[in-house]
Amino acid sequence: MKTIAVTGGSGFVGKRLLECDRDTFRLQTIDLRNTSIASIDITSADAIIHLAGKAHQMEPIDDKVYFDINYELTKQLADKAKKSGVKQFVFVSTVKVYGDELPGILDETSACTPTDAYGRSKLKAEQYLQSIETDSFKIAIIRPPLVYGPGVKGNMIRLLRLAAKNIPLPFGKSRNARSMVFVDNLVALINAIILKEAAGIFIAGDRAPLPTDKLLQLIRTHLGNNKGLISVPGVCRNLIKHLKPGLYLRLFGSYVIDNSSTNQKLDFTPPFSTDYGVEQMVKWFKENAYPSAKN
Repeated sequence: MKTIAVTGGSGFVGKRLLECDRDTFRLQTIDLRNTSIASIDITSADAIIHLAGKAHQMEPIDDKVYFDINYELTKQLADKAKKSGVKQFVFVSTVKVYGDELPGILDETSACTPTDAYGRSKLKAEQYLQSIETDSFKIAIIRPPLVYGPGVKGNMIRLLRLAAKNIPLPFGKSRNARSMVFVDNLVALINAIILKEAAGIFIAGDRAPLPTDKLLQLIRTHLGNNKGLISVPGVCRNLIKHLKPGLYLRLFGSYVIDNSSTNQKLDFTPPFSTDYGVEQMVKWFKENAYPSAKN
């Protein structure tokens, strides 16, 4: 059984990974908030899963915060791991390294043009890790799109709360497609990379992207909310696109990252369907995050 050191174990993905992998690996949790990298002992670890980082924030924050945590901390941890004889460093990055508005369907080889400090800090960390890779210190970089599931935060929680309202919503015929990944599929991908001792850049994702209207329909089905979706006239969509381009992209834009090459390289198939993932997320939401959704 491999010994795996895990950072970010108190976060959304980290908590789920520790739950799922307690019988798969010997797990060593590292709390980088309260422990200096110099003081940690990872000499017995076969690999590190580096999940700790500064997540993307909608509210403005100093760019330096992203670079201090997502780049500098990753750099220090990787240097420590390499000196300690750790064989594999798994870095969970983000599709934000590609930017916010994609010119088409992208994959692991597509050019990275991040448009914000979060994406730039993650890309800089990726580039440093690749620069110190050797045959005895393998680097695996995972770029997940939106991660959802029990315990989710951010925009998905806002969408769940909106879907729980007993009103029609203006997302009918969205005609878009967005890549997402159920948290358990992400954990399964991480495990496949570790068990195969793989290196390179990998794209996380469910089996297929999903239109916004289909996602909302799934959420409402599992909520037991039969209120439907209404279509927004084209002129109104164009107005939103002109006045609030960021909002338009989140509501109606497509964001598709092709993970077929990753799956083929690892001989991997995401084990859980999107329907099942949404069902598990809604179940958690009803029981924990939004009690009134039980009714």
